[in-house]
Amino acid sequence: MSSLSKKILGAAIAVSSTAVISACGTSSASTSHTKKAYTVAFINGDNIDPYFLTAWHGAYVEAKKLGVKLIENAPSTFDYEQQAPLIQDMIARHVNAIILSADSGTALQPELQQAHAAHIPVIIVNQTQADMNNTPYALSFISTSNTELSRYGAKAMNSLIGGTGLTAVINSSAGLTSDIHRGTGYYAWMKSHAPNISTLPMQYDQDSRSKADAIATDLMKAHPTLKGIFAVDSFTGQGVGTAIRAVGKRGQIKLVAIDAEPQEVTLMKQGVIQELIAQQPYHMGALAMQYAVDAIRGHKSLIKRSVQPPPIIVTPQNLPKMGNVIYQTWHP
Repeated sequence: MSSLSKKILGAAIAVSSTAVISACGTSSASTSHTKKAYTVAFINGDNIDPYFLTAWHGAYVEAKKLGVKLIENAPSTFDYEQQAPLIQDMIARHVNAIILSADSGTALQPELQQAHAAHIPVIIVNQTQADMNNTPYALSFISTSNTELSRYGAKAMNSLIGGTGLTAVINSSAGLTSDIHRGTGYYAWMKSHAPNISTLPMQYDQDSRSKADAIATDLMKAHPTLKGIFAVDSFTGQGVGTAIRAVGKRGQIKLVAIDAEPQEVTLMKQGVIQELIAQQPYHMGALAMQYAVDAIRGHKSLIKRSVQPPPIIVTPQNLPKMGNVIYQTWHP
């Protein structure tokens, strides 16, 4: 997911939906159908970004399995000011539970408090631990650790370039906590585990493919010994990949990028991206739906406050087996 769409916001194996969900927590909703028709609202980030669409897919499939009526709504852009009235509308409609892909859990505190007062449980996906600690009105936070994403990226790069050489990090924004963690985690892992790898100062593309392309082009020209580039999100990965392909260095300069959006997968198939560090939005959406039904049925003890599904490394070799790990581009 690009940071434009998430302003605040593992090993190379294929993971089935059942395996990931059971690893995150056992839910009574996963083992029996609901006996009453429940309505669950999903307030998504937007209906454009493949990350959000994939979380919606997971919730949609799980809702059908459980016999739940699922209402989905989303703003035109990932913006808490646009999400707030959508939450209020669902509270007014007396839905049984709300799944929220929150732009800001803390900024949406008034709406979450309203839901709590109305006895409507809220499950949040795609949020940070800081938001969880400051948001008492949501039952569960299901998200990927941004620091873990960066560590996986560093490990992948270390392996790809043989533990020695020069690398670069192109980030999206210097002011977003999620992006900060995705960058600093890479440097920290390299310092501790790969002393023979040096990394250039971090640069920022402001979530622009064209700027990422330009930065990567300049880096390759200025540093002919450059061995690899770590891209912190999909837009950055796409821009860097375009640059590597344009200068004819596919395979020579290793590219590791976060997320597994279709454009990135295409670059992988072309030999431009060597490894993708995928999040698991499909499984987050499915688990959120399980938890929502558990909450409705009074089984809150089955709900974990914090769930962080591990990243999954996608390579050209295991790509055909990735299934729901690859992000979706259509609305179900």
